[in-house]
Amino acid sequence: MTGFEIEPGAVERHGEQVSTHGSDYQAAVQRLRERGDGVSSWGDDGLFGEITAAYAECTQVSLLALTKVTGEIGGTGEGMVGTARDTRDRDHLTWG
Repeated sequence: MTGFEIEPGAVERHGEQVSTHGSDYQAAVQRLRERGDGVSSWGDDGLFGEITAAYAECTQVSLLALTKVTGEIGGTGEGMVGTARDTRDRDHLTWG
């Protein structure tokens, strides 16, 4: 025993759950994206032009960052499932 053991079934189950969370997160980000930048609700009388432009830019940058987080969550889940598969394969070769 090395003190570092992986239970492939548990890692795979949790990896699938993380992937599901990634899909849920992606759906939430999509709903935010569909709402638009929020600027239209402020009206367009020219007084807040620079503020609304900055707000819209912040919204776009935030959505881009959140989209990247979605990819990381999904990649983590896929990595966990892959680790479980690799562990099973290795154990099968080691223990037959």
